[in-house]
Amino acid sequence: MAEKFQSKSGFILASIGAAVGLGNALRFPGLCAKYGGGAFLLIYSVALVVLGLPLLNAEIALGRKIKGGAPKCMLSLKRKGEAFGWASCINSVFTALIYAGLAGWIIATAVTAVPLCLTAPALTDTEISGFFFNDILSARNDGVISGFSLLVAGCIIAAWVLMFLCLKGGAKSLSKAAKFTVAIPITLLMFLAVRGLLYNNSSQALAALFVPDFSKLSSPELWLTALGQVFFSLSIVVGIMPAYGSYLPEGTNIFKCSLCIAAADFFVSVLASVVLFTTLYGCGLQSEIGASGIITAFAVYPVAISRLFGGATALNGVVGALFYSSLAMMAVQSAVSMLEAFLNPFSEQRGKPKKRIAAIVCLCGAPITLIFATTAAPTVVDISDRFINFYNVLLLGIAECLIIGTSKQTCALADEINKFTKKLKMPKRAFGASIKFLSPAVLISLTLYEIFRLATQGLCYPLWLQIAFGWGLSFSVFTLPLLLVTKITPRNIWRRKKLHP
Repeated sequence: MAEKFQSKSGFILASIGAAVGLGNALRFPGLCAKYGGGAFLLIYSVALVVLGLPLLNAEIALGRKIKGGAPKCMLSLKRKGEAFGWASCINSVFTALIYAGLAGWIIATAVTAVPLCLTAPALTDTEISGFFFNDILSARNDGVISGFSLLVAGCIIAAWVLMFLCLKGGAKSLSKAAKFTVAIPITLLMFLAVRGLLYNNSSQALAALFVPDFSKLSSPELWLTALGQVFFSLSIVVGIMPAYGSYLPEGTNIFKCSLCIAAADFFVSVLASVVLFTTLYGCGLQSEIGASGIITAFAVYPVAISRLFGGATALNGVVGALFYSSLAMMAVQSAVSMLEAFLNPFSEQRGKPKKRIAAIVCLCGAPITLIFATTAAPTVVDISDRFINFYNVLLLGIAECLIIGTSKQTCALADEINKFTKKLKMPKRAFGASIKFLSPAVLISLTLYEIFRLATQGLCYPLWLQIAFGWGLSFSVFTLPLLLVTKITPRNIWRRKKLHP
């Protein structure tokens, strides 16, 4: 591949931009609140080191060694591994669609931040919390489409335009954009965290966040969610890190870079959780904890911002507009990273210009994501997030661990990780044990539990939404790769019919 990051810092920034996104600022704190705070954080922290770091290093090292995306990397390990590499890439495209919709939500919230903060003194915390879903989106909990927000639709289209502009710039654009999509949101989250700590019962909120309730550790759903979040949050098993690794300059210390990425990822997740927990407890919004971590965060952040500087409503509005604008940049960066995982290998396989493919994907993706401007949007987010970022990530994680772990190149991969290290190295035995045994065993156990839970309890969503945005998407992720591996295209089918009528 011709594209390269200009420096090690450019790679780290772009990788942090990919890893540190809405999963940290919105999804992680909401899930942390839903699943007991300290217990969730404890499992996540251990899993990050034991499961997440080895796989993160493996993907980056594979990308640099093979000089290709996930399909090429998996093919180099196993003859039939290419299909699973494509499945990761397609799953990333669907995640990008979710992020594009959420970016539209965030931009719409940024546009209305100043008016909301100016009227906030006359509103209750509950009214502010429900402002976006009740007043802008007119959302329904039953998944019925009975309305359409032109404001949100326009903001979604704007998000796709920004995504295309970033994709046009390639690796250089990704590292430059990350300087803003990482630094600005973190700075503003710090301000919100300080404000949250000033609430009278902030110590109670911090205790709920950091002190584990060990009785909750018996919940299999808690383990499933926390472990799944590690893979989602670090952007592993979704094709991003092999692609970024292929852009990596020779001589880069992979292990050191991965530690920086994981540390930044963990720091932002905890920082965002401090904001959410202190606001929940300070404003009495515990009832706003929903089934989706993303939905919970959308309900809580407006309250934190509108109460940031007390009666200085105009200042609150300015900070709110800045915060949501920076959060929108974070969402766009995450979506671009997801699309990048697919575009490069697809462009290389088909021999087509990446910019043209990016334009086609954006033109096709924009109309699909307008579903996020309807009254059914929150339900669609819940379903698609559960299937794409939960179930699919679990299955893809199992496949990737088995492919890497059973390959003869596992030891060589550890050597590639430590190739330019000095004192700080990835322990080979720990790396092999995690990839070969621990990660697949944990992921398989959790998947079997979730299959049992689905068989006994089912899903409480409308059937047509389950099929369209759940089962249908998962089916596509694991069947479309077969077409890519066999290189079947509509043009080839037409030619075959013409030759053999």
